[in-house]
Amino acid sequence: MALKKGKTAIPSDLTRQVRELETLIMLNQKIAMQADLDSLLQTIVDCARDLIGAKMGGLVVVDENNPRQLRHFKVSGVPPAKELPTGHGLFMVPYRTGQAVRLDQVPLSHAVNKPANHPRLGSFLGVPLKSLETLLGSLFLAESPHGRHFTQRDQDLLSAFATQAAIALESVRSRDQLARILVLEERERISMALHSSVAQTLFLLKMEISRCQQHLPQNDEELLARLTAMQELAERGLQDVKTAIFSLTDNAPSRGLAALISQMLVEFEKDSGIKTKFLCTGNDKKIGSATVSVARAIAHEALTNIRKHSHSEVAVITLSIKDRETILAIHDMGVGLPPSWNAPLSYGIRSMDTLARRIGGQFAIFNHDDGGTTVRVVLPNNTKPRSSPCIE
Repeated sequence: MALKKGKTAIPSDLTRQVRELETLIMLNQKIAMQADLDSLLQTIVDCARDLIGAKMGGLVVVDENNPRQLRHFKVSGVPPAKELPTGHGLFMVPYRTGQAVRLDQVPLSHAVNKPANHPRLGSFLGVPLKSLETLLGSLFLAESPHGRHFTQRDQDLLSAFATQAAIALESVRSRDQLARILVLEERERISMALHSSVAQTLFLLKMEISRCQQHLPQNDEELLARLTAMQELAERGLQDVKTAIFSLTDNAPSRGLAALISQMLVEFEKDSGIKTKFLCTGNDKKIGSATVSVARAIAHEALTNIRKHSHSEVAVITLSIKDRETILAIHDMGVGLPPSWNAPLSYGIRSMDTLARRIGGQFAIFNHDDGGTTVRVVLPNNTKPRSSPCIE
């Protein structure tokens, strides 16, 4: 009988190993097939909990741009919590330390701030999600059945699942990065085509019209007026093409907003002959890239409107950077807005309003007391995903 017991133990252990191997192969196939990341992460934590044997499991991925926010939080064996986790919970220790955590019994101190309906933890096993030396999150199990303690073998298997999760995350990030590169390359191609064809053609057209004006008899007022109108149209088209090129290139600026606006004003003054002034208070290092892009686009559109419509001799931009928001204002000393300017809104004004609201900002345009027009936007320094829980 002892011999039979010994023989039956081997197939049972082999069966478990085969299941583990089959599961890991299945996950590899899903990653290779570029399966949906959310469902893949859920499958990973479900399989880990099932194979290792635990009443509950979870997987946490932090936001790479803001480690105080969670990008993904998956649970298995328990219903999703109505309140997303906050604080420095035990499940975050593997992420914060980069080390596995294995406890036969979770200390009472870790249960003090738990919600009233939080499941009992009992024993705990957690490992970090890691890509090379970069920590991405944690994968954890708790409350093994029958009071069994988690073993080194369990830890090794959970680490294998964590590796699969890290590979999946890196695969998605690589695909996203490649997509961004392709978009930037296409933007660059279009901008070069605009510059080398349309912009150059309009510039040559302006030059040819100028030559015609110089050689025409001054008493032919009708023809001179037509040539002047043609030159204005060519100039307007050239500026519109420059605006399009500007919006297509340098989509993720590495310089701060203050430097970008300063350079923009130098180019604006050179092209338009309108004097400019720039006043800035605060540290623009507080401003995130999304806000920088929006603020720059709004400033450029407002300056374009000043050049086209204001008849102003000066343009002033003020930038006030506070802890959580930035106030950008563009002023001119021109003719101001006509009484019916807002019915309907022009395309340029609509686009500025849309850009500001898209990142949670506020837009306003009005005639100021000294004459002329002011465009004013209040923008958040950093835009945050609304669905991401915050780790306080």
